Amino acid sequence: MRFVILSLLIMLTFSGPAWAKQPVVGFVTGASGLGDLSFNDMSYGGVRKAQQEFNFKLIILEPGKNGESTEEDFTALIRQCDVLLLIGAQHEKLVREDSPKYPDKKFIVIEVPVRGRDNVSSVVFNQKEGSFLAGALAALMSKTGKIGFIGGTRVPPVADFEMGYVAGAKYGVPDIKIDIDYVSPPGDFSGFQNPQKGYAMAMNQYRNGADTIFTVAGLTGNGIIEAARTSGKFAIGVDSDQDSLAKGTVLTSMIKKLDVACYNELKSVMLGKFKPGPSFYGLKENGVGLSPMLYTRNMIPDEIFHRISEIRDKIIKKEISVEPAPSARSTDS
Repeated sequence: MRFVILSLLIMLTFSGPAWAKQPVVGFVTGASGLGDLSFNDMSYGGVRKAQQEFNFKLIILEPGKNGESTEEDFTALIRQCDVLLLIGAQHEKLVREDSPKYPDKKFIVIEVPVRGRDNVSSVVFNQKEGSFLAGALAALMSKTGKIGFIGGTRVPPVADFEMGYVAGAKYGVPDIKIDIDYVSPPGDFSGFQNPQKGYAMAMNQYRNGADTIFTVAGLTGNGIIEAARTSGKFAIGVDSDQDSLAKGTVLTSMIKKLDVACYNELKSVMLGKFKPGPSFYGLKENGVGLSPMLYTRNMIPDEIFHRISEIRDKIIKKEISVEPAPSARSTDS
């Protein structure tokens, strides 16, 4: 567990409402921490953009080996900050328990909806919609009739990825076969930071006939992508545009605009426009979607590419029903 204090070399003029002092933002990363080239790094990009614009002091808390933050470290961070931005569903319990104790602090939770708290806002991505497209593409491109999915651990957002991927694959090719594995059991977030295990699990799926694997496993996904490159197969990246990590190997990436969401939420606080409750980002809001496929577009037949575009339009028009994520339907107690 470690804190990192970042400061700007050049102090920018703060353009928000009058603060009694320079505002302090605490950024609690997801399980694998910074440097994952995915979930956390994309979120951090939005945080840094907001910092450059609003000149707040930034304190970063990266979780320990189990992927979670302790109550002790979280409480210490809260006491130092005006605003807390937390990435990942594993932080939900801490926020629900501690936000009532600090009504003067603002809490922003990415990935899980929190309702009924005046000082908590949250962001929920309909990753099910974007994953539906990824599944349809993987199935339509498959030459073996089998594709794969590897998740870090089964938490509601990752389960949404899986469900959307499976539904999209079955929509594209009804008799497609899908191998599904999770790196660690429920409650163990180390599955998001074990590229070696991800590599081994992916190689097993490829040996068993899968020709494309969708990785939803944070830093572990880097090992899965390497397995795809080694095997001459495809992987599908997640959260950020990971297509360039192995050009021609990453078929596409299911992008979640985490940077946009983090920036928007911090901007609202800094401008005095904080709005409690959840905000939703789906295909219609351009909050999720597939990457431009710069390195694989020439490998995808035009009829498949156009089919994916048609499916996307049908989802937005509600001609294809992709139910809201179960997590988005939950309520605070």
